[in-house]
Amino acid sequence: MPELPDVEATRRYLLDQGLAGRAFTGATIRWPKAIRSGPVEEFVLGLTGRRIDDVARRAKYLLVRLQPDDRAERTLVIHLRMTGSLIVEPGASEPPRYAHNILHLDDGRDLRFVDPRKLGTLALVADEASALPALGPEPLEPAFTPRALGKALSRRVPVKALLCDQAVVAGIGNIYADEALFLARLHPAKPGNELTSAEVERLHEAIVSSLTEATVQIARIMPAKGPPTESDEGRSVLRVPRLAGAPCTRCGKPVLRVVIRGRSAYFCPRCQRGQGRQSPAR
Repeated sequence: MPELPDVEATRRYLLDQGLAGRAFTGATIRWPKAIRSGPVEEFVLGLTGRRIDDVARRAKYLLVRLQPDDRAERTLVIHLRMTGSLIVEPGASEPPRYAHNILHLDDGRDLRFVDPRKLGTLALVADEASALPALGPEPLEPAFTPRALGKALSRRVPVKALLCDQAVVAGIGNIYADEALFLARLHPAKPGNELTSAEVERLHEAIVSSLTEATVQIARIMPAKGPPTESDEGRSVLRVPRLAGAPCTRCGKPVLRVVIRGRSAYFCPRCQRGQGRQSPAR
């Protein structure tokens, strides 16, 4: 699933492609269920003729902010979900097989939403905040401090589950929760309220460094025809193999997989000793 580094790398890619200043001339909607802001016809009409002011990000959401005209202000909110990705290609070229929804630009190119499992969403809204769920702090912004993290984790809930809670920290999912816990040498099942101040400091540093490094590395392999961390190139940036039994990249011991609050967690039992009460998943 695209997480903060994938989405941030996508944002940078779209800006590098010169989307700011371009205008939408229409849209080809092949999967109307992706439109979450009302009838498809209203979505297309509301988008057509709008010029892009900026491409921003909040957590795992892309926010394509449109310049105001004689109509009300609008933001195109995009969520890539499990298998979504965005690519900019010439409109005359053959679209990828799973490019179900295509937004046309005034320079003859297309913004193509590739989504094999059809889980991604698009919404054209007046108030972008109203289109987003409750979200915690952005982990790459100054407000995300060790103290703020410690306060957010002060619950008797496995730290892995807390990191994946978007109301606790915005943008982290299964993959980068595992990455951060591995760097911090913390067991994923350890309760958040049992972390020492030193462990919280280590975890904070690990979150910031892993997300920052992954964003830079993933940006180098954009564009991608799918979520970068699901590709062979994308997986090569990960420190924790997403396969039980694979060797730990630090000590070589087999990686274990456990299920914590319904989510898979991959970790090294030697490097991440702790109060793990979960049994290995079969």
